[in-house]
Amino acid sequence: MNKEKFNHSIDNIDIPLEKLVAREKAAMLQVKKRRKVGRTTRLSVLIACGLCITLLGSGFVSTGMAAALSNIPLIGPIYAQFSDIASDKIQQDQLTTEIEKQDSQNGLTMTVKEAVYDGGRLIVTVEYTGKKKLSLTEETVGLNYVTINGQSVKPAIASTGQDAIDSKTIIEHHQFTLSKYNEYGDKIEVSVHGENLFGYKGKWNVTFPLEKVNGVIKEFYPKVKTETADKDYALKADKVTFSPLSTRIDLKIDYPAEMDENDTWPWFDFTVVDDKGRVYDRLKLQTGMAGDYGHHMVLALPPMDEIPKSFIIKPADINNEGYREEIKELELVVPLNK
Repeated sequence: MNKEKFNHSIDNIDIPLEKLVAREKAAMLQVKKRRKVGRTTRLSVLIACGLCITLLGSGFVSTGMAAALSNIPLIGPIYAQFSDIASDKIQQDQLTTEIEKQDSQNGLTMTVKEAVYDGGRLIVTVEYTGKKKLSLTEETVGLNYVTINGQSVKPAIASTGQDAIDSKTIIEHHQFTLSKYNEYGDKIEVSVHGENLFGYKGKWNVTFPLEKVNGVIKEFYPKVKTETADKDYALKADKVTFSPLSTRIDLKIDYPAEMDENDTWPWFDFTVVDDKGRVYDRLKLQTGMAGDYGHHMVLALPPMDEIPKSFIIKPADINNEGYREEIKELELVVPLNK
């Protein structure tokens, strides 16, 4: 099935999208409020991935959707079918590197199919094939994770998605927006680790080198700031980075110091609008945290060939029902002077 037919199938699914997004955001907020001092961003939840999992596992899947999923090719950027913010760019410019490296243990083969890295984001696609049926139940899914240069990744945004292609084949996609752009340099060593996976006992590991994909990187340092009238809250756009896999906005947020102490610091929901009125939210915007307590937030938008003249960043609180309440005082215009 081609991309146009797949998108048409998704568009025809009759689901209460606003309610689903609201539910995901409310759940994220509750998770954030429970996280303690010393937490890492490993638990940062990607709204897009969460919503995708909701769509695939909540009873809303239509016949058209099922047909679309059954025709996803095993080779190629399968995450493109799951609304990755860079999916169009990946397909258009053929950005991925074919890896095709595997490890087989006790009847299960883990194969890293392809990967792509641009200094700010890393995406890895993995295929699992078994001699017997693979299980995605919570009790048997096991443990898997990715390391870079032998170290655990501590990203601003991260997600892992797993989908069964058939009873003996599972596709897995990992994606990371790193806490700091280019913190690992131009060449990295990536390892995919697995332990007791999908009903099989054992340990698996595939390690491979990966170079930064070719592409233009443009950076802007707008240093614009806005604050509430009482000066308790302030929002500053520190840096905007345009790269092959994302448009990244680094924000600094100030709030009363006691909110750090009692773990009530704000996790704002954001919408971004460019100078042509294009809106980036829902599946077109990922939000994460670099470091602790939400002082350094990272927004990831789709990559852009044409750089806008400006962005408008619109923060909002999420109420108890999971709906947005915009904070007009903190609305920030970010100029992008070429």
